[in-house]
Amino acid sequence: MRITLAAVCVVAACGGGGEDWTKKPTETVSGKVDGVAFTIEVPKGMRQKAEADELRFDFLVDDRVFTPDIVIREGAFAKTLDDYVKGEPKVASWIRKESLADGYVVSYENPNYKGKEDYLVYATKTVGDKVLTCSGRVTRWSKDDKVKDKVPALEKVCLSIKPAAG
Repeated sequence: MRITLAAVCVVAACGGGGEDWTKKPTETVSGKVDGVAFTIEVPKGMRQKAEADELRFDFLVDDRVFTPDIVIREGAFAKTLDDYVKGEPKVASWIRKESLADGYVVSYENPNYKGKEDYLVYATKTVGDKVLTCSGRVTRWSKDDKVKDKVPALEKVCLSIKPAAG
């Protein structure tokens, strides 16, 4: 998953993205991954792309892709928080690592881009008898962005996954 996560997360351009995405209102979006229907709260204006086994969200501004880059899949890299932490030995400092009633969430500076304002979030949520994962990456939109301050907003998006009604 570590290699997949790095490949899945698009490297966003660093500048000129426009309005701060954390200040945008959110909207409820429905999705389906491997037969699991769910809803998620994302900032308005995010582009949604369904692929074979995943659903992706990002911002497209003036023909450039900007983070956050969010990928929803069925199945987890690690069943437990402890297993996830053990599977990421390059992470020196965790922003958050928390077990939840219906999964877990971790966030940390991307160990492949230390000091570059590049952060990752990984959350699991149980939806019925399946587990959905939300992998997110957030990078700078402008030269002066303090991205670490945006990590809680990305965690909130990932943790907003709920089973679809019906």
